[in-house]
Amino acid sequence: MTDNSNDRQNLLVLEMTEQKFNLKELLFKYVRHWPWILLSFIMCLLLAFLYLRYSTSSYKINSKILIKDDQSTSASSEDILSDIDIFNTKNNVNSEIQVLKTHYLLSKVVNEMNLNIRYFTSGNIKSTEIYDNRPFKLNLYYLKDSIRPQEFDIKFPHNENSFTINSDEINGKFKFGDTVKTENVRFSLQPVFSKKGDYAVSISTPAAKTEEYYNKLTTEIPDKQANVILLTLEETVPKRGEDILNKLYEVYTRINQEDKNTIADSTIDFINSRLEIVSNELSGVEKNIEQFKTANNVYSDLDQQGALILNNVNDLQKQLIQQQVQISVVQSIEDNIKNNPGRVVPNVLEIQDPTYISTVEKYNNLVLERDRQLQTSKPDNPLIKNLNVQIETVRGDLLTSLTNIKQSMVIAQKELEKSNRNLSGQIKTAPAKERVYLDISRQQNVKQQLYLYLLQKREETAISKSGTLSNSRLIEPAKSNLLPFTPNKQLIYLIACAIGLLLPLLIISSRDFLNNKISDKKDITGNTKVPILGELGHNKTGETVIIKEDSRSALSEQFRIIRTNLQFVLKGNDSQVILVTSSMSSEGKSFFSINLASSFAISGKRVVLMEMDLRKPKIAKDLKISGEDGFTNYIISNLQKEQLAKPSAIHPNFFIITSGTIPPNPAELLLHDKVDELFRYLKTQFDYIIIDTPPVAIVTDAILLAKYADGGIYIVRENYTLKQQIDIINDLSVHSKIPNLSILLNDIKPKRAYRYGYGYHYGYAYSGYYTDGEEKRHMFGKAKKRNSNKVNS
Repeated sequence: MTDNSNDRQNLLVLEMTEQKFNLKELLFKYVRHWPWILLSFIMCLLLAFLYLRYSTSSYKINSKILIKDDQSTSASSEDILSDIDIFNTKNNVNSEIQVLKTHYLLSKVVNEMNLNIRYFTSGNIKSTEIYDNRPFKLNLYYLKDSIRPQEFDIKFPHNENSFTINSDEINGKFKFGDTVKTENVRFSLQPVFSKKGDYAVSISTPAAKTEEYYNKLTTEIPDKQANVILLTLEETVPKRGEDILNKLYEVYTRINQEDKNTIADSTIDFINSRLEIVSNELSGVEKNIEQFKTANNVYSDLDQQGALILNNVNDLQKQLIQQQVQISVVQSIEDNIKNNPGRVVPNVLEIQDPTYISTVEKYNNLVLERDRQLQTSKPDNPLIKNLNVQIETVRGDLLTSLTNIKQSMVIAQKELEKSNRNLSGQIKTAPAKERVYLDISRQQNVKQQLYLYLLQKREETAISKSGTLSNSRLIEPAKSNLLPFTPNKQLIYLIACAIGLLLPLLIISSRDFLNNKISDKKDITGNTKVPILGELGHNKTGETVIIKEDSRSALSEQFRIIRTNLQFVLKGNDSQVILVTSSMSSEGKSFFSINLASSFAISGKRVVLMEMDLRKPKIAKDLKISGEDGFTNYIISNLQKEQLAKPSAIHPNFFIITSGTIPPNPAELLLHDKVDELFRYLKTQFDYIIIDTPPVAIVTDAILLAKYADGGIYIVRENYTLKQQIDIINDLSVHSKIPNLSILLNDIKPKRAYRYGYGYHYGYAYSGYYTDGEEKRHMFGKAKKRNSNKVNS
């Protein structure tokens, strides 16, 4: 290849890549399919309507709960335990969120509302769930654990008081009050009001339904600055969803009250036991004072100096008594924890140690949680065992904390006793009777203050229990949204419209993308710079010869246009040789060659048509001319060149040279010296020599004959010639293998829509073999006989 050829090829590739985007042409490419686009749009809208009509809508139900902040109030430090409050616990909003969304609370709601039983009215296509207006009630007696939902169809005849039940396990007739028994469930029906019809009942396990609502319930804090919890539930029946959220708050409040009352009852029991002990001790001390006064005739106050010393001692002893009371209470709590494991710790002591406060709260929560779980689970349940282990661990931490607190109190007590001993030394100078009386009075004060303190705490606890208020308030009862959140009608219709429009466009684009056939003129002009000589429409007549003396058809006019265009392509020679070829069989070479020759003959030119497809000749057969004494016979025998041209019987100026006998070596025959001699002779006898050659993509015959041609016509058939075969045309043009090469677009079919420029239809038929008259198969396997007399082939 020369440098000049390389430059021409590079320039051709560069020009082919410069494609122009034509918006109008692209628009009409889709507009011509508007009936299918409209049908797709309507069908998608219809499907969206049917989906929305028979799908189950889900609603969002919202409720808001305010969590109160309980602020403890401190009293005077002179009252040793006056700021004790058994309900002095600041509520944590985040903790209450976790409490609200627990399987325990939801299981209570499911069981109390019988949410595991659903009622439906049977329709022709869809069953509708009923919640309030139920004609009967199902009383459930037994339900096996861990089973799939049990479905029962119930039919109430119009003229009978009985009903029939159908399911996978039972099929029978029953009356109200009869027990329906299956392997997994036992129940009876109770009438609510009389209404005949077909119904269905679904029975699920409470655990399964609890898990379902656990996944549908969401809790959040809408405003970080406010102690408000937003509860949101997804439900298909709005009224039931509202009842569920309201019941959830009711159960939450009730259990919260029960927990507080449990602690209060434990505290009262503890105080009563201590009162009994302190009362006996106080009675004994008071009896000793009475005996002392009687025996020693003490009826008046001590002297002035003794009274002053005694007052100082009393102040110090009062502090000592306070410390002893605290130690006694701490010891009592410690004994209670040791002797009553697994019970809540009574809250009767204000201890500022944060470790002790958090440990007591954690211990009581674990004990209450275990007691709740024991209501529905057995002691050997792994969850119960795990809670017991946690309780024992926290109990040990609690005892350790109390021991440390008691040790610190004992140290403080020893310091007070040391100071008391110093003052007691001063009292030694007092009379012995006064000293004995002082000791007895001190014991009386200790017991009396402890007794009064316990009485006060018992009354406070009893009052607090009876007047306990909830730590929360329902500020917004459950309310369902007016419109369902799923399915979203607007979004569904929007998606349906988008699919209805885009789907046909996508199919059209995909079909064009996957189409490997030349479907319009743009596929040619966009991939090669070889000029297009003309276009031929589809031959609907089925006739081989279209061009006749009196012909005025569209195809005839198109041939006349092609004949005129050829006069501009072929210049300067008296006798013109035109070579006709294509990529493969059945693209219309013979049809075009015959009618082109006829067109020249009608115009008064002498024309000879050479049937040079030596492998599969068909011109002689189509024109019903004898194929004997043809080109092959001329080469291999003594047949003279003057004997080759035969009249066509189409026009006096139209002659044909048939291929003759089919040879075993066509290519070698074309290299014979007689071929040169034949063409020199024909140029002296005819104005136009038209050579019908075999496909250039299959054999080299056309290339061998191209040296005799003044111009070449390459036939491209719409929806038949492959797009990649345009490369063959480029190769022939760039390397000048065929002189003055031009393209003829054949078998153009009319469009059913408005045409813009060159409008051609699209197809998928595929064929790439040098065959004729054989069947070709469409992509769906349907065979279609190729009828050469009804197409331009």
